[in-house]
Amino acid sequence: MSTPTLYYFDGRARGEVSRLLLAYSGKKYTDLRNPFPLQDEVRAKTPFGQLPYYVDDKIDLAQSVAIEYYLADQLQLAGSSTIETAQILQYSLLPGDLYAPYFQAYLGNDEAALKTFSSETAPKVFKKLEALLVKAGGEHLVNNKLSWADISIFNLLDFFHQQPGNLVDVLQPFHVLLAFHKKIGSIPQLAEYIKVRPTTIF
Repeated sequence: MSTPTLYYFDGRARGEVSRLLLAYSGKKYTDLRNPFPLQDEVRAKTPFGQLPYYVDDKIDLAQSVAIEYYLADQLQLAGSSTIETAQILQYSLLPGDLYAPYFQAYLGNDEAALKTFSSETAPKVFKKLEALLVKAGGEHLVNNKLSWADISIFNLLDFFHQQPGNLVDVLQPFHVLLAFHKKIGSIPQLAEYIKVRPTTIF
């Protein structure tokens, strides 16, 4: 049996939730961090010429959410019913609603847009997210058990802790989310991975 391989760049971005799920599994895998721009020989391997790209003995798979779902399902973290899976997906897709405006502002060096993101856009999302977490019991987002949703939202909160520009300050009013971030991050497999992962800007 070959070792599963995750192809991505040397950053968190669209590859990190998959890495967290692989870390949670406790199984050995190859975290292949490619230089940017992507080499032609790697691009030719992938279904759509882009990363992330995942390979194991059963599947070759592109698209970050598809990879995450596949890994989560193997770990029984993708829901035990259609309703649970749909609820998990809504949280797993939510981070993209914040990453898009953040990166547009950050990469465009748009100080006004960054201020709007930190003072309005992100707090509005976190206020709603925290209310939903409280309604769910405060520890897990779906059906009071660990799921892909928890790991995905943990990664979003962790992104705010890691990014330059004091993004972590945005989270300070949201004590339930901060406690949730600490709780999920203390899961032994995740804590060990986070301790040794490369430090990157994104």
